[in-house]
Amino acid sequence: MAANVKKDTTDIIVNTDVLASVLGFTRQRVNQLAKDGVLEKQAPGRFLLLHNFKKYVEYLRVGQVAEEDDGATAQYWEEKALHEKAKREMAELKLAKLTNRMHDAADVEFILTNMLAVFRNRILGMPGKLAPQLLGSTNLAEVQSIIDTEAREALTELSEYDPAMFAAGGEPDEPDEEDDETIPQDSKIS
Repeated sequence: MAANVKKDTTDIIVNTDVLASVLGFTRQRVNQLAKDGVLEKQAPGRFLLLHNFKKYVEYLRVGQVAEEDDGATAQYWEEKALHEKAKREMAELKLAKLTNRMHDAADVEFILTNMLAVFRNRILGMPGKLAPQLLGSTNLAEVQSIIDTEAREALTELSEYDPAMFAAGGEPDEPDEEDDETIPQDSKIS
């Protein structure tokens, strides 16, 4: 039997069950889409097949694009937030360095190594320096006083911390970059 082929399908009206079958949904889903304005009823339980099929395809196309745009927008703003956080942290580190609340590890290591080397040499040099002074001394209080004075001088020298020693590191190794970069079309993703 030959199938009856219709050339104009714009006026075919189907019931909810047929439209649900064509779209692969349940009756409830078709009715929900109609309630949401995605599909249009001609009459209760009656739909123009071609018109509603096109409306549903458009809904899928626009809905999918909108979801992709939302994802891209969310990702853009997340990346922008991370970038701004990194810029803020860099600014805080620069400020801490400028106000001598933070120093480069290499500078600290260099200065402390030098201070401790001087202290070590001073302590190790005490016997040679004090021996001639104490050689003929028989007074215990005098010997203790000489040793105490020399030990306190060495400790005082070690305690003379000067933040300027760390600031003497000079200029930063790399030039400061402009922090306030302008991002084109900041409020819109293209």
